[in-house]
Amino acid sequence: MRKESDKKGRHRGIGKRKGTKNARSSSKKMWVTRQRVLRHYLRKSRINLKIKNNLYRELYLKCKGNEFKNKKTLIEYIHRAKTENSRRSILYEKFEKKRKKNIFQKEKKIQTFNKKMLQISTKI
Repeated sequence: MRKESDKKGRHRGIGKRKGTKNARSSSKKMWVTRQRVLRHYLRKSRINLKIKNNLYRELYLKCKGNEFKNKKTLIEYIHRAKTENSRRSILYEKFEKKRKKNIFQKEKKIQTFNKKMLQISTKI
C-alpha cells in the first residue's frame, strides 16, 4: 500500500524532505546525463547521415553552451536547420540561374552593339 502511494508521488511533500534540492538530485549529475544524451544523439545522427559534419560541430557547441534543455528541443532545432538550409539552397539556385541569364543577355547586347558599329564603320 505504501509503495503504491509512493509511486504515485505521495509522501514527497516539503515536510518530508530532509536534504537540499541539490542533495536530493544533483544538478551536476543531471547536467552530465543531459550532455551524454544530447551528444549521443548527435553522434548517432551524424553516423546515420541525418546531419552533416559542419552542422554537427555547430550543434555540439550549442549543446555545451546549454542551448537545448532536452533531446526534443534538439531534434526540433535540427529539423528547422535542415529546412532552412534546403530553402537557402533553392534560393541560391534561383539567384544563380537569374545571374547567368543576365550575363548572357548582357553579352548578347554587346555583340549586337558591336555588329551595328561594324556596319556603321563599313558604310563610312
